[in-house]
Amino acid sequence: MSVTINDVLKLPCMKGAKVAGGTGGLTRAVSSITVLEFADANDLQQEILSNINFYGNELVITAFANIPNNLEQQCANIRRLAAVGEVGMILYYVGIFMPKVDPVLIELANQLDFVLIVMPENRRDLRYSEAISEVMEAIIKNQAVEISLLPDILDQMCRLPEHQRTIDTVLRMACDRSHTSLILADHLGRVLGQSNWPMSLDLQIGEFNDIESMIPVSMKDNCTVWRCPLQPGNQESMELYLIKDGELLNKEFVMQIVELVRLAVNLWSSNHAGIQTSELIRAILRDEPLKMRRLAELFHIDIASIHSMWVLRIENDESVQRQKNATEALKQLRSSLAYRCDAVLADVYEGYVFGFMAWNNKEENMASFSSILIEGLSVAGIFATLVRCHGLIDTADVRQAFMLIKEQLDGAKCIWPTRQIYSMEELEFASQCSDVINRGEATLEKTMKQLYLLKEFREGEELLHTLCAYFLDAESSVTHCAEHLFLHKNTIKYRLGRIAACLGYHADKEPEKFSLYRAVAIYRLLEQHTQ
Repeated sequence: MSVTINDVLKLPCMKGAKVAGGTGGLTRAVSSITVLEFADANDLQQEILSNINFYGNELVITAFANIPNNLEQQCANIRRLAAVGEVGMILYYVGIFMPKVDPVLIELANQLDFVLIVMPENRRDLRYSEAISEVMEAIIKNQAVEISLLPDILDQMCRLPEHQRTIDTVLRMACDRSHTSLILADHLGRVLGQSNWPMSLDLQIGEFNDIESMIPVSMKDNCTVWRCPLQPGNQESMELYLIKDGELLNKEFVMQIVELVRLAVNLWSSNHAGIQTSELIRAILRDEPLKMRRLAELFHIDIASIHSMWVLRIENDESVQRQKNATEALKQLRSSLAYRCDAVLADVYEGYVFGFMAWNNKEENMASFSSILIEGLSVAGIFATLVRCHGLIDTADVRQAFMLIKEQLDGAKCIWPTRQIYSMEELEFASQCSDVINRGEATLEKTMKQLYLLKEFREGEELLHTLCAYFLDAESSVTHCAEHLFLHKNTIKYRLGRIAACLGYHADKEPEKFSLYRAVAIYRLLEQHTQ
């Protein structure tokens, strides 16, 4: 049997620890232990975090040191970790960083069967290294005695969300468990999936083409290679290469890995040998140019001609309905773009609907068409937000754009709440506004000084509300502003006149308009933070 959380709790390093919540998950297996300490991260840390592949059954150590009082962020992290199959969390330094474990956090852990372990409180002498070394020692001893890779990983896979049940996930899990590099190839020798140990290792399948099947072959640098044929169901034959540095892989272990991959292909890939388009999109978004070029050649897609990306985020509250609507939105996006673009690549990735395109109709207004698309989705009962990204040069631009969408779309929706369509420039503006807020009081006060002048007047709040609507909801249109606020146009004109008298210039005067526009945008973000 594998090491479970119950077994971990019996280790000396856990003396005095208490299970605060998620007791329904105590019997789950633990495959590894990791540390997460930038839960509310800056841009660079967020990018690092997004590149970490969580494949389930890990215990996570944290003190929530940079969000000790932010319950919303703490809950968001637990939801994210539970969604990718992590089994629990060990909380350190409660009473030092976190004042206490909030009952809301405990209730969430109970709902998700996500085990929440609290180390002895108000103790400054605790060390992460003690838990890491003892837990990993227990796992390694268990693996040395019992070879149970096949049932363990299949169990982990079944607990992962559907979008993570892929061949790549299985290869990564088996790679991490066996410390062995794995390459899955089709009958023509094309790589379908690869996971290296360590991840930084650069392996090319051409190095192993002449190796005989099912006979371990010693290579240079103390490396042993197995070449194992696969016959997955009705699909074309494949081959799995296992490359191990150091000691020779146990044949029983090799056969478990082979059987695991064969079962995974049958269970979670209807046509893995054909390589799905979602893998090409994944390669583009993860900025993997070599893999992207190889897949693009197989699909006969000219990636160089694609400089536009549209991203739909489905806004329905319920996750099951959101997934169903994403599938329907993908169909509508594909059919709508088919005759407008020379190349269309569309799929669902991480819950977002992506469309990559080379727009061929120069006369048709893309903004007008995107409005038609959103309206069509709305008629079908699908409420979605669209982000249009143009002028993308390479995969690095694409990845940066996707990171910006994930981080700043909610901020943009706060600044312009009446919209459903946004541009990359607007998300970049939202990011700049957030940066001003994060720089501290001095910078914020300097940026907002114009609005503070308005607040000094008796009707200041009313004028500020009108100015926000005029710039952010009505695009500087008196008529649209009046309609939005359900007021007469003359009322809006009067208030704009009062604003000009307060500030000493008209709201639309350049270059003052830019700084005033940014100030009201930041004002809306601050309002959202205080609600």
